[in-house]
Amino acid sequence: MKAKTFILVVSMLLMAGLTFQSCNKAPLPDNGSPLDNLKIPNGFKFESTRVENITINMPSTVDFSKNKSRFNLYTDNPANGGKFITAGSFDTHGQYKGEIRVPTALDSIYVQTIAGSRKAGFTTQTTKGSGVTINFGNDYEITPPDTIPPSTKSAFFSNLSIGKYKEVHVNNLVQNGDFENNDFGTIHGWSTNHPIDGKWYFTTYYNQKMQWYNDGGDHVIRTPYSSGRLYYGGASQMVAASPGDLITFSADIKSTGSNNRLYSWLYIIPKDANNRSLAYYSVRYKYPSHNWTTKTIAATMPARTVKVQILIWNWDLSNTASSYFNNVVVTGPVKDTDGDGVPDDQDDYPNDATRAFNVYYPNETDWGTITFEDLWPGKGDYDFNDMVLDYHFKSVLNASNQLVEFFTDYSVRAVGASLKNGFGFMLGGDPANVASVTGTHYTENYIHTNANGTEQGQTKTVIVLFDNAFRMIGSSGSAFINTKPDVSYVKPDTSVLHVLYQNPVSVSTTGTAPYNPFLIINGERGKEVHLAGQKPTDLVNTSYFGTMADATDPATGKYYQTANNLPWALDLPVSFAYPVEQVDILSAYNHFGQWAESGGTQYPDWYMDKPGYRVASNIYTPPAGK
Repeated sequence: MKAKTFILVVSMLLMAGLTFQSCNKAPLPDNGSPLDNLKIPNGFKFESTRVENITINMPSTVDFSKNKSRFNLYTDNPANGGKFITAGSFDTHGQYKGEIRVPTALDSIYVQTIAGSRKAGFTTQTTKGSGVTINFGNDYEITPPDTIPPSTKSAFFSNLSIGKYKEVHVNNLVQNGDFENNDFGTIHGWSTNHPIDGKWYFTTYYNQKMQWYNDGGDHVIRTPYSSGRLYYGGASQMVAASPGDLITFSADIKSTGSNNRLYSWLYIIPKDANNRSLAYYSVRYKYPSHNWTTKTIAATMPARTVKVQILIWNWDLSNTASSYFNNVVVTGPVKDTDGDGVPDDQDDYPNDATRAFNVYYPNETDWGTITFEDLWPGKGDYDFNDMVLDYHFKSVLNASNQLVEFFTDYSVRAVGASLKNGFGFMLGGDPANVASVTGTHYTENYIHTNANGTEQGQTKTVIVLFDNAFRMIGSSGSAFINTKPDVSYVKPDTSVLHVLYQNPVSVSTTGTAPYNPFLIINGERGKEVHLAGQKPTDLVNTSYFGTMADATDPATGKYYQTANNLPWALDLPVSFAYPVEQVDILSAYNHFGQWAESGGTQYPDWYMDKPGYRVASNIYTPPAGK
């Protein structure tokens, strides 16, 4: 009887032990994690993004005292799949200075403005941004068309790719800009007066004029091939205009033949009632490429302007080559219904003077991911799936590039632990300046907020989105949700946080999204886990610093890293494919270790799905169709 009782007790203890183990992370093996053997340089904070200082200088030909105008930034040319990141406006001097957060793997950005578009490269691809300055107008000229060979002149020619700012090309002031209609007049010289009649006029110096040509089914105009005389001349169309009008002129240009003696200009020439030229604004294209390239000139019309001459001008010093033109677009004047300085066709809120631009992080379409290990200050198993949260920010700026409000879509994708963890983030700025916070979820009664929804007891703006991750995702019948392939998959829900400011605030004050995110461990408010190098909130329990595996030292600026610099959290500018339960990240991503040991210089895109980058069997994959 005693033997049976002993066996029963042992069996119950074994079952209890198994049940306990199924609800909790397995302890780290005695020999530690393979990550402990990494030689990580001091100062590396496991950042997959960086903040870049962006300066954009616009041409002096445009008056920005009233028209602020818009720029757009993309990850690449949108025609090549580039994704929209942010937008903004220029100050009265035609300059923008600001910060954007981009992936460390991104080596360039694409900038669209009314003065053209350019791809600008970053000097470095490290976690410390080097900044980039983009100048528009360096290739502008202010001299009239003439017959002096341009090889005797000097000018700056940008080697950056240039394209149209398509967002503002709504109403084309010229007619037959695609040259599909064979309806052209003639004038002797470029200065010869001609009517505002929607017709192109070819100059006829030396009885030569541009040609209407069928270029593979697409009609264009081109400089003439000549066996005996060099060609100079062009095509002109007159449009109505008034003083203060902002006029932009874009055209696609290419060449055929030997192009090293071809020169082309786009001219905007404002004229008075007597047909006198008031100014000359032009952009020159030396040796046009054999591929279509868009050139743009923009200028504000001076006093006494009653019309504007749109002039395509050429020097063709070769009898075996030709310059081609197509897709001429001329815009202006602009309409600004709400009077905020941003034209309606560039304004996301044309009837609201308090709002102007929608901007996004990581970009307009992609989501980012924050992943955590939750055994801090102890070591975890480095599968970085104790909580996996996806996010997407849409921020609304006013015409002065200040933050008015932001919306954060967020979704808990996985919980690979039994602890009831919360999540929040900290922004710069006075929390009293927040008008309201909506979209938070509290069930555990340990988060205390002010009337506006910000957390009490904080000098900076702290917003806790939820206090129990399990309440943000359905049950899987296990403590492990979406981390084990043999456990039922739970489809994540999406919530929306909305933060509205009383007074618009500078982005340099708040910082850039995703700001300073942190985990609150198991309902203990003072037990915060932040990204490596990020400071805690005012409510942190500092007694945890420097205990167990944590090597936080506020005096040296080291936060939330081990003695050999390992982190407890990662932020990725993509929706991250995280490892399966109890498989460390080194076993799932082949280049994570090289990235870490190089201080971020090697394989900055280690998390991407590229050949040889991943071990698919060690990465959690939702069931097909989920």
